[in-house]
Amino acid sequence: MPIDDRQVIIWCREGREEAYRELLTRYESYVYKLSYSLTRHREDALDLTQETFIKILNGLNGFQLHKPFVPWLRQVTINAYIAFLKKKAPPGVSLEHELPGEKTVLRDTLAGPDDLHQEVEWRDTRRILQEATGRLPPIYRMVIYLRHQEEMSYQDIADATGLPLGSVKTYLFRARKHLRQELSQFYGWEVSK
Repeated sequence: MPIDDRQVIIWCREGREEAYRELLTRYESYVYKLSYSLTRHREDALDLTQETFIKILNGLNGFQLHKPFVPWLRQVTINAYIAFLKKKAPPGVSLEHELPGEKTVLRDTLAGPDDLHQEVEWRDTRRILQEATGRLPPIYRMVIYLRHQEEMSYQDIADATGLPLGSVKTYLFRARKHLRQELSQFYGWEVSK
């Protein structure tokens, strides 16, 4: 029978090295995937993953054992990403800076692939969407990812990032608009200005 996260965390608190390795094995991939989706850069994602695990291991004593671990893990990753953005931001540039000529998001409304043609089209769409998402400002990319990949509510995103709820909604609107505009050139969509 697999050992639950709670027990692994208790062992980590006791200083058992094998428990640290187990926690890393279980969640390294998740943290890296989240970090890469936020940074869109392999080396930055690796750095952020490492920084996140340092924070996790140092903060395990503060983790409330009666709560699920993954939301706390995600929150630590988001906090590390926000700190990372603050360190990387050039002086005088706000994370809330608007893009000139705002653009917009593709909803995942495509049917599942049931033939080779659809499979190729889906892969191409996913690649185009990932590239377009990678060109979003970091704050837009973060809220889009948290909403559509992590399936967090607007309020949960606001709570996790420390952004006002209105800002979360605005950033999501602008990010979607930006992605819709970019994707319209590939799909011939008419996009209102």
